[in-house]
Amino acid sequence: MLARAPVEQNVTLTIVQRLRDGQSWSDAAPVFAWYEDGDGVRGAACMTPPYEMLLAEVPAETSDELVEALRGEGVALPGVNGQLPDVERFAGAWLAGTDLRPRIAFEQRLYALVILEPPDPPPPGRARVAAGEDVDLAAGWMRAFQAEAGVPATDVEIAARTGIGDRRIWLWEDEDATVVALAGRTATAIGVSRVAPVYTPPQARRRGYGAAITAACSADALQRDADHVVLFTDLANPTSNSIYQRIGFRPVADRRVVRFERP
Repeated sequence: MLARAPVEQNVTLTIVQRLRDGQSWSDAAPVFAWYEDGDGVRGAACMTPPYEMLLAEVPAETSDELVEALRGEGVALPGVNGQLPDVERFAGAWLAGTDLRPRIAFEQRLYALVILEPPDPPPPGRARVAAGEDVDLAAGWMRAFQAEAGVPATDVEIAARTGIGDRRIWLWEDEDATVVALAGRTATAIGVSRVAPVYTPPQARRRGYGAAITAACSADALQRDADHVVLFTDLANPTSNSIYQRIGFRPVADRRVVRFERP
């Protein structure tokens, strides 16, 4: 079911692939839920702590049943992530009868690359694939990205080592060979790779490095094994939304992340 829409369902497909490869985000067990009837599987959701429940595909009439099943298993949810109507229905059902309150953490937009248009002219310097000696730098910048973005902290050192080992992390060096930006991508799942994270340290921002390294990372994905490249943006950041559109990304769908908090 998910593979029929590999662009829209890339996050869930990537989660499945990563877990099959023996990787994880924390020591807590993941949670999977699916809905099936006489026509086959029609719904799917999952949670990989410390992240929120991801509503991949939840038919409107099944939200209450999903909530009931999760409560029956004693699952504790930090929040929910999905398309706006799904999130509203699920959050309403989950919060009913509790003292929890919803807080919108992110309004996100999924973009897919149509035709890659690297910055012309590019900023001074060059792109290169990260190497073993870059692990500490990559891990540090991934940690900084998590803190700035307000997303749950995970083991970035493992992510940096794995990404560098798979040649999925790219760096931009300025004319002095100083690394000034990073872009990584997920392993390709059903033909789709997702660019994440993209990070430029504060002192090097607004010089075009982020767009350039995103273009380089995307080009490598297409050359190696991806049919499509996608990424998510925070709609509260108009700069990044504009930058990615300039290099060829186009909007696909919007998503919302809601966290459940006590008053």
